[in-house]
Amino acid sequence: MTADPNVRTGTDPAGEAGTALCLSGGGYRAALFNAGGVLRLAEAGLLGRTTVLCGVSGGAIVAGLLAVRWARLSSEAFSPAAVRREVLGPLRALVGRTLDGRSVVGGLLFPRSLTEWISHNFDRELYHGVQFGDLPTVPRVSIGASQLGSGHRVVFSNEACSRAGAISIGDPSYPVTDAVCASIAMPPALPALQVSESDLDGEARAMQLADGMLCDPLALADARDCATVWACDGGGTLLSDVPLDGKADQAARAIEILQHSIRLGAADTLQASLRAGAHRGAFWSLRATTADYPADTCLVCPPARAAELSALPTRFSAMDAELQERLINWGYAICDIALRSDFDGALPRATEFPFRDRGL
Repeated sequence: MTADPNVRTGTDPAGEAGTALCLSGGGYRAALFNAGGVLRLAEAGLLGRTTVLCGVSGGAIVAGLLAVRWARLSSEAFSPAAVRREVLGPLRALVGRTLDGRSVVGGLLFPRSLTEWISHNFDRELYHGVQFGDLPTVPRVSIGASQLGSGHRVVFSNEACSRAGAISIGDPSYPVTDAVCASIAMPPALPALQVSESDLDGEARAMQLADGMLCDPLALADARDCATVWACDGGGTLLSDVPLDGKADQAARAIEILQHSIRLGAADTLQASLRAGAHRGAFWSLRATTADYPADTCLVCPPARAAELSALPTRFSAMDAELQERLINWGYAICDIALRSDFDGALPRATEFPFRDRGL
């Protein structure tokens, strides 16, 4: 695969400064919240401007799906109807299944590991064997993971190029499914994904890859050269009353607190950059409220209802239709307010939720 040299420097083929869409994680909860923002970008006529598509953890699920369906979306001018069919439909089918344990019949009967069981379901529902070499050269795709041995950021991409301080995997034969599985892994609940990398002597060495949020909490690392950044933070609220029964719970809680702190620091840095004019764009978060933005809205978003969604656990457990639609509605609504507050105040207001009978 030959990559467009303009994309390498964060510019699109027309020579204009690039636009990055950055999707962060938090299990199924974040994936649905991200999808709501993607739908609003499509409705506003902005999704097709994306030249760099980045995702980590739950956000990698949506970034990978967008990349796989990009040609179809483009053929329909990134219409909201196409996004509903090509992104929301398959995603909701996946989210209706429990994958973070062998608690369903299929998982219990599946002959291989939990990681392979998850990969099997992701590929069947979303990615259908697509490899990075099958993706279009624009947008440049960046799915992030973390190398547990060295602590380095690992990037799976449809562009073979080096990245300072990171391990780049630009193999066109690499499956999108496996990259996403690496990005969401969080031991011990979801085992690390083992992959091989060639060292300087051509010898293959094993790497254990886990959650991309450990090294790049908001999927922003590959967006630095872009003039416009749209960033969606699917991270939830830290709950103070969670019972900690035993060492495993305590260790998981410590990791959660650390990730939360890193994510907040990255969000503050991005928002300062947007306010200073270093980048154009918008940032929206699952933990936000409509009062955090100056733009008004005609969508009813009670803070208490939004807080319920941000308190959902980071899991890959099946969600019913009501919860799915509430998360998509919230991602859509807060993205709308963020875009009109920080990116383009002339954008028309969203007048109804994607699932108008559900609300928030």
